[in-house]
Amino acid sequence: MQEQIKKAVFYRKAIHISELKETCDERHALPFHVERIAEVSQSDFAKFSDELYEYYKFIYDNRDAMYFQSGEQSFHCLLVTTPERKEGVLIQSEGYAYARYAAYIEDCGRLDLSQAEVLKEASMSHELPSAYYKMDVSQNEKCKNSFPER
Repeated sequence: MQEQIKKAVFYRKAIHISELKETCDERHALPFHVERIAEVSQSDFAKFSDELYEYYKFIYDNRDAMYFQSGEQSFHCLLVTTPERKEGVLIQSEGYAYARYAAYIEDCGRLDLSQAEVLKEASMSHELPSAYYKMDVSQNEKCKNSFPER
């Protein structure tokens, strides 16, 4: 049995999954907790992987579960994967509706997902409520915690 993955290297504002797969300095890896799992079809995962910068309704709907906890120096994330859960992308949106911070997971079978809620629906729609465009994310207490400097 392989060792569980407990840390990942998160990239800020990645555009494509290939950026997340690049060789990275593991010294910048941070602990994370998967709060929720968004299982999408293979085709939706491929589309999402090509458009990490896009706004998504499912990220907007679950922004309360994604934040950086400075006391623990850890990310609380949403895992986007397929029902097979081979590969995935960890997201910490920092209150936004896109993958503001993202990390690639090659094998989701190595994650502790025992406490994570599986979403009943993950809308891949780019349509967001007009209130989103008016909100001030700086008011979100969970998002005020700063990201550690590298």
